[in-house]
Amino acid sequence: MSAVQWVVVVVIGLGLWVLWRRHRFPGGWAFAFSLQYESEREALTSARQKAREVSRRAAETESAALASLTSAQSTYERRLRQLEQQIARLRNPGAGERLSGLGELVLFRHVLMVTSGPGTRSIELAGLDARFDLGKTNHSIYLTAATGRVHRAKYPHLLPATDDQQRFDEEAVRDFTVAIQNAVADENSFRARLPQQIAAAEEALEEARADTRAQEAARDRLTQVRQRNRQDPHRKAADSKLEEALKDWENLTGRVPPA
Repeated sequence: MSAVQWVVVVVIGLGLWVLWRRHRFPGGWAFAFSLQYESEREALTSARQKAREVSRRAAETESAALASLTSAQSTYERRLRQLEQQIARLRNPGAGERLSGLGELVLFRHVLMVTSGPGTRSIELAGLDARFDLGKTNHSIYLTAATGRVHRAKYPHLLPATDDQQRFDEEAVRDFTVAIQNAVADENSFRARLPQQIAAAEEALEEARADTRAQEAARDRLTQVRQRNRQDPHRKAADSKLEEALKDWENLTGRVPPA
């Protein structure tokens, strides 16, 4: 930055400072700058600073109490949201995690997906019967759903010279059948426990909704802080001193200064 630019910056800064001082101490140049009124300016400045300090402390205590109330409300709402999501997951667990797959079948925690044909469809594991069948050209897994409908998954095991279709080992198909049967057993156990789990979660949700003690305590604390701030003798004294200093300046200059 050149010397000329520095001079411009300094001049602008001084100009702004003069305007600010004239604003803070209205009435004319003498009242704003003359040593004759130094004590009056100091009295007004001191009263302003004291009032600001007391007001700042009051604002800080109220802000802390308000933050505690906000935190209590957030904790309350988060707990309700967690329980509501838990109940939703229990009522509609979806497919769950992927466990394994073989050929056209993909086994998930709660359903068995069939990927053959025009589209993918799911079979609920609850009440499902899975049975392995040894065939001459295809090993099969017969799936009988709780509705009674049957699906046959075929796993070719012969190796024709002109056929590049995937072939499946008997042991692999048997092991996958066992995996389905075990997943069905787990799902049946899960479904048996489900009503009790849902009832317990719903009860916990009702209790959580009714438990507003932390919010009420934080709200009472905020009310107490606000009341104490309004009745604070130091704040009243500082405000009174500022009003007196403002009035003295008005009587001196005929102009009302900003607080």
